[in-house]
Amino acid sequence: MRKLFVAALALLICGFAQAQNDNSQKTLEERVASLENTVKTRTASWDKISRYISPSGYVVGGYNWNDAGTSTFKINHVNITFVGNLYKGDYGTVDYKVQAAFAGTPKLIDAFITYKPIKEFGIKFGQFKSPLTFENSERSPVSLEFANYALAVQRLARMSEQDVCGLSNAGRDLGFEFLGSALHRDGFSIINYELAVFNGYKLNTTDDNKSKDIVGRLIINPIKPLSVFGYFQRGEGAYPTFYDATQTYEPQDASKYLQMYRYGGGFDYTDYRGFVRSEFIAGKTDNLLKTMNSAGGYFAAGANIANHWQVVARYDYMDEDVDSKKINEMDYTAGITYAPLKNVDLKLNYTYRQLNGGFQDKNCIYLQLSYKF
Repeated sequence: MRKLFVAALALLICGFAQAQNDNSQKTLEERVASLENTVKTRTASWDKISRYISPSGYVVGGYNWNDAGTSTFKINHVNITFVGNLYKGDYGTVDYKVQAAFAGTPKLIDAFITYKPIKEFGIKFGQFKSPLTFENSERSPVSLEFANYALAVQRLARMSEQDVCGLSNAGRDLGFEFLGSALHRDGFSIINYELAVFNGYKLNTTDDNKSKDIVGRLIINPIKPLSVFGYFQRGEGAYPTFYDATQTYEPQDASKYLQMYRYGGGFDYTDYRGFVRSEFIAGKTDNLLKTMNSAGGYFAAGANIANHWQVVARYDYMDEDVDSKKINEMDYTAGITYAPLKNVDLKLNYTYRQLNGGFQDKNCIYLQLSYKF
């Protein structure tokens, strides 16, 4: 009887222990499931938030040297961007972008909204990059393969203070644009178009006259890596008088309407091996002295070598006054880029700058570090 009691007690204890173990196991599984549900819920919440607002930005700085007497460290860009999708449904998509630049004088450079009811047609309104040239609109300071934009892009697309029109707008303007694409393929469209109407004046400023600039561009992508494009611009404004001998501008009365035209085109081929790109840009700009005809262009190529390395080269010229029968500037650039991390790259460019019109040629070195987040 005693042995039977001991055996029954042992079975009871074992059964209780097993039940406790099952309860513990069940509790652990419940906790894991609860944690997974929490992660899924938070991930879904973050995905929803990031759909409406997604921040990013970049910092670009470095060191510039040339043998004409300039040597300086520079912070070229400190930009913060917010993008998001406000609507996606049966009636198309509504997206926005806001970008501020903090290097130098802080300013708002992008602030626009895009509505596309269908892929073939959409409307963009606000302040955004002009579709004039490919390099201006399709390459940011951190995606550009060189330390500087091409001369013709800087001086004919309002990218710098050296622009022939005297306007430095970071390649942007305020207005609205019709855009769209057709003949869609896997990951790209063969035909892409943009037609914009801009103030043709300074950033973040109301226009000072009744005239508007018209800019149009057509891009053909026969295959995904290859873009062939052409563009034009027509505008009126109080463009400054340019003095070739001193490379200076004299501002004009805002009430005067002077005409300006731009046109050009080129191609870009970019894949995992590297890139080849070329553009030709020309136009005329009226001022009080005469009509100044300008032309410029570049041919650039780069090859990805090993991991994280790219070598690049570019021939670049700009003739601000074709009628003077001389090329004002020709640049020969060779460079190498090292990108040890996805968001970091270091560029080293050497440029031999050949200047006509009595100006001294220059040897220039640009060391540039960029970080994007």
